[in-house]
Amino acid sequence: MADHARALWFTAPKTVEIRREEIVPGPGKVLVTSKLMGISHGTEMLFYQGTFPEQLKTDETLSALSGSLGYPMKYGYINVGVTEEAHRVFAFYPHQDIFALPPGELIGLPDDLSFEDAVFLAHMETAVSIIQDLNPVLGESVLLLGQGTVGLLTAGVLARSGTVEVYTADPVSLRRRASEELGCRAFNPDSDGLQKQLLDATDGRGVDAAVNVSGSWKALQLAVDSLCVEGTVIEASWYGSKTVHLDLGEAFHRKRLQIVASQVSNIGAPLARRWDKKRRMAVAIHWLGLLRPSRYITDVYSLSEAAEAYRLLDEHPERTLQVVLKP
Repeated sequence: MADHARALWFTAPKTVEIRREEIVPGPGKVLVTSKLMGISHGTEMLFYQGTFPEQLKTDETLSALSGSLGYPMKYGYINVGVTEEAHRVFAFYPHQDIFALPPGELIGLPDDLSFEDAVFLAHMETAVSIIQDLNPVLGESVLLLGQGTVGLLTAGVLARSGTVEVYTADPVSLRRRASEELGCRAFNPDSDGLQKQLLDATDGRGVDAAVNVSGSWKALQLAVDSLCVEGTVIEASWYGSKTVHLDLGEAFHRKRLQIVASQVSNIGAPLARRWDKKRRMAVAIHWLGLLRPSRYITDVYSLSEAAEAYRLLDEHPERTLQVVLKP
């Protein structure tokens, strides 16, 4: 059994390094050897770029991410691997090639689900959470702003379920093509006449609901401006320390619109009496098996090449869908 691991640390804005760390499994913990790690293009780039709120508390539901956020720090939450007993598992754990967790914090994976598909589990859980907060109504229309990984998974579930008409918007042609392959009607938010196109597509009403997973406040404004009367925006982006500018002077007030936050760390109140994270995770695993999102992996780097991977995401995000790290 190895007694040391390699772990990725964010040490300063736009600076990451790989550190060697001692592993002390201890009683009641399971040792896991990583097979694949996924980078969260939205959340992790806030830490890479230095735009996260300093001293913000981490997600207290994840023991591997305890304490306050600040350099230097380990951060990441997508890690799939195998235990010493050869069980295939997913863990909300930073980018590290060997680690130990209590068995209750490891999520078992089906034998027929590849590691390349399983690395999307955290994002699929987020997509399921967004759709549950959205509570789509049969026959209505939904606009998804942002077709990164979470946006594509959300679009895929909605489109395959057939409950709503799905429109998407993303400035990156690679993502629009992926969205169209799911059966969605994809728009470029930077194009002229977009709102007229959406009005024409919805018989002049506007969309019934919009979901923003782009991390852009301009997309949030577009979501508000595209809604029909008494429509709802589901805001699933985390802006960190970025300032959001939003004009609520016209459509928002006169149309009696709503903006609802969606956050995956817990279950929303309307479902909390009959749902828990275990049940939601089972749904997410089921949909991974249906959608097989491994095709969205566009770039694979070794853990030692992580600095190059983050530099790609920082300088050329339009070239990628999902970047993963291999030990």
